[in-house]
Amino acid sequence: MLTTTTRLPRTVVLCGAALLLATTACAEGHGKSPMELSEMIAESVRDSADTRMPGLGVAEAHFEPDGFSCDPAVDPEVPGLWRSHAPRETVMDEASVELGLIDADHERSGTVFATVTDPEGGTATAEAELASDEWTGLVYPDDFDAAPLRTGVYTVIWSDAAEGARITCDGFEVD
Repeated sequence: MLTTTTRLPRTVVLCGAALLLATTACAEGHGKSPMELSEMIAESVRDSADTRMPGLGVAEAHFEPDGFSCDPAVDPEVPGLWRSHAPRETVMDEASVELGLIDADHERSGTVFATVTDPEGGTATAEAELASDEWTGLVYPDDFDAAPLRTGVYTVIWSDAAEGARITCDGFEVD
């Protein structure tokens, strides 16, 4: 049974806790209003998207070797029946790996980019000419001017050089 004497200490404790939370939460602010923060984020996204480099201004996909898929999935922004190639077995003690891309409809040609994200989050991009009727290949890290292979998961994003539009996502794992 609650009495006046038990309610008073509870009220004091609750008020004290609320006061403590309010003073500590507001004591060290960043000095920016919500409107200023929103504008800073929007400006940053606009600046990165204006570079026309693949993948900027958009959430990045990451290769998941267990399912041989990317998360989030990359839906082709360029028409075609796209197929990509990367090692399907864990790469062991290899100096380089072969990567490939083809439009199985044999309708697309032109310049494409392959951007590889290494296990530490560093990226390297190489350019290749896509032939309409054969596989286009690149060798990582040789064609990318990138560091030697390290243990971990690598993500490969293929994109159209003219528009910067994503084509597909692939990857491989090094042990």
